[in-house]
Amino acid sequence: NAQNVGLELDFTRTVYFGNPTLGTPLMQNNSSAGLDLPQRLTVFTDENGDTIVAYNSVDYLVNRHSLSDVSTTDMIANALVNIVNSATEKDVVINSSSPILNDGIISVTSTNDFNTTYNLILDTLNSLDAVSVIAELDHQANAQSVAMALLPTKLIIFGNPALGTPLMSESRTMALDLPQKMLIYENSDGDVNIIYNNPFYIGERHGITENNDTLEMISQALQTIADSGASAN
Repeated sequence: NAQNVGLELDFTRTVYFGNPTLGTPLMQNNSSAGLDLPQRLTVFTDENGDTIVAYNSVDYLVNRHSLSDVSTTDMIANALVNIVNSATEKDVVINSSSPILNDGIISVTSTNDFNTTYNLILDTLNSLDAVSVIAELDHQANAQSVAMALLPTKLIIFGNPALGTPLMSESRTMALDLPQKMLIYENSDGDVNIIYNNPFYIGERHGITENNDTLEMISQALQTIADSGASAN
């Protein structure tokens, strides 16, 4: 992706994967958890040439989304450790720092229904030449595929390598939170919400200190994209 826009980045790849049977209960507990699902593993080479595997711990998800008594969290945690152990033959080291509830999550309430909100955001993204829509994930459909119920919840993953690459060059773990993600979901009251990560929170999380102008550009772009789906036609 970096090379496609004439930039350089050392080996950095992220794989997304999930199991709706394990992930759906997290979103049933709090829909906002869909912003950090499916699971992802980022593999990169550091400045010493060592290969590093990074992922968001289950404790991070539990604390960030205030999840309580979700039966599948231990299974998810164990699965992630086993995957990393099998690939690296090393023990996983968990960063103990924990976010507070809704830390770094920006929420916008839409005046439109769910489908209209989603389609307007998608139309906006597709109209931006520098932005690529990488994936669309229907969490509700994935839940239904394993006979579980979930209110309308969809995730759009999109990005602009010209903006994201400098951030990953400064801190490779930024790849855990890039490309950008925007979650659209309907709650039990019928309200439609749009949520996304605050770029400055993500920057602080990964120790970004040299690209504040880039974070500001991303912040303004995300606000515009969210507003395009939230505002009445």
